[in-house]
Amino acid sequence: MTTPAPAPVLSQPTRVLARTFVTRLHEVKRSFVGRDEAVDLVALAVLCREHVLLVGPPGTAKTSLLERFRRILDARYFSYLLSRFTEPAELFGPVDIRRFQTEGVYEVNTAGMLPEADIAFLDEVFQGSSAILNTLLTLINERTFHNGARTVDVNLITLLGSSNDIPDDPVLAAFGDRFLLRCRLDYVPDDDIEDVLALGWRGEQELINLAEPARAHGPSGGQDDDPAARTRVGFSLADLTALRRAVAGIDLSAVRGPFARIVRSLRAEGVAFSDRRAVKAQKTFAASALLAGRAVAELADLAPLVHLWTNPRDEQTMRRVAADAGVPVDQPGHTVRSVGELRLDLTELVGQRARIARAEEFRELLRRGHRLALELRRDHPDARDLLADVQRQQRETIIVYRERFTEEELIDV
Repeated sequence: MTTPAPAPVLSQPTRVLARTFVTRLHEVKRSFVGRDEAVDLVALAVLCREHVLLVGPPGTAKTSLLERFRRILDARYFSYLLSRFTEPAELFGPVDIRRFQTEGVYEVNTAGMLPEADIAFLDEVFQGSSAILNTLLTLINERTFHNGARTVDVNLITLLGSSNDIPDDPVLAAFGDRFLLRCRLDYVPDDDIEDVLALGWRGEQELINLAEPARAHGPSGGQDDDPAARTRVGFSLADLTALRRAVAGIDLSAVRGPFARIVRSLRAEGVAFSDRRAVKAQKTFAASALLAGRAVAELADLAPLVHLWTNPRDEQTMRRVAADAGVPVDQPGHTVRSVGELRLDLTELVGQRARIARAEEFRELLRRGHRLALELRRDHPDARDLLADVQRQQRETIIVYRERFTEEELIDV
């Protein structure tokens, strides 16, 4: 009898780095109300060297959150608010007039501009002109910048974009698709307004103290007493690089099968989920496991996939499909239905079974029955009799299905 190989584990230095990074993330989360998910997504993007888009109305702390996040990193940072009047020079740098006059070489001076940043934030990112978006597309996709006749490699780790909404313009689709992760931000619930006010005032006090250090703390500076000052020692790029390399060592074999089934289910429901997004999504699963201190990914690490939607209308479908597959995901706005409503759903399913004839209709009926059983287990674990009725209906539907269609057609159910 062969002894199974031991499960891979993270090295002690990698675990320490991951715990340190998670601790820094908690510092950011404590500055905001209801923004933990957004902070986690930005962290995943940085670890995966991917880009993230925050979508929400003005005043939902998108800019503040990203400004606060970048302070935990010892990295070069660039930020800008785009409008349809923004000129390329405002992002990429002005023409180097001296070199143009003396050498006849057309190049821009990128010092302190986007091409030299490690982390960049562009507010209202879809408002840029076609010239800006075309340059950004090359910069964020290929990590190169065309400076005159030269093609320059850039060190950009992550571009953080924000927008009030996702534009319908198909011309922007190629650019928008480069943002692997998306997160919706809305105003916090009314019950949390007091917490927003308290944390917001603390942030305003911090800004006042930072703007007036001498008057606030006297000649000695006194910054050792400032909690915000203590967090300004950033997580170094060397440490961040070590964590990014550790992402590549995570074992994803245990989740590859479930993820493949989820992708097939999404496509069966008409959700656009490209091969490229499916491949890149695996990095987010690996990064999730790494931050949890594991070298082997688990089903829970598939949770980031609900933020991989392209069309905002697909988000709820992706959350439902992931939840149906057993992935623990939050359901924003989830409403608990009564047992009576669920019983009516079952009655409707039984009635539809007698009226449908096509294989795809039977598969959809089975999927709906599966979701109904999951909803019962989640929201009404004591309704065992109704759950038994649902399970019996599923078995009867499968019997009818197999009588009419081949086994091969049942594979994806």
